[in-house]
Amino acid sequence: MARIHDTTKSTLALRQRKHFLLSQLKIHPDSLRASLVERFSRCGKAHCHCHHGGQKHGPFYYLTQCLAVGKVNKFLLKRAGQQQSAREAIAHYRQLQEQLEELSQINAELLRREEDLGHG
Repeated sequence: MARIHDTTKSTLALRQRKHFLLSQLKIHPDSLRASLVERFSRCGKAHCHCHHGGQKHGPFYYLTQCLAVGKVNKFLLKRAGQQQSAREAIAHYRQLQEQLEELSQINAELLRREEDLGHG
């Protein structure tokens, strides 16, 4: 669910915030809409400690993307560098998404006030 931004400010203040947001928008080339999932699991060895009350194996980190209904892209990130890259890329995507959401709420409020959306 989106964060609700304060759109009760004056029209001038909204336009200034919109201009600032547009000046700050940056699309990182590594942006990634996905989740990083940490899992612990049991192995296939019947006599392993993981089957007898011991700790499970892991953590294992999976990158998961929901592409469409019933279509999920999921794979194991084996190296720490991959895991860190995924964390950063996911954070970049979320940052952009938050900026776009605030811009959208400002534009909706300007339309409600029958203002021209203009280019900034």
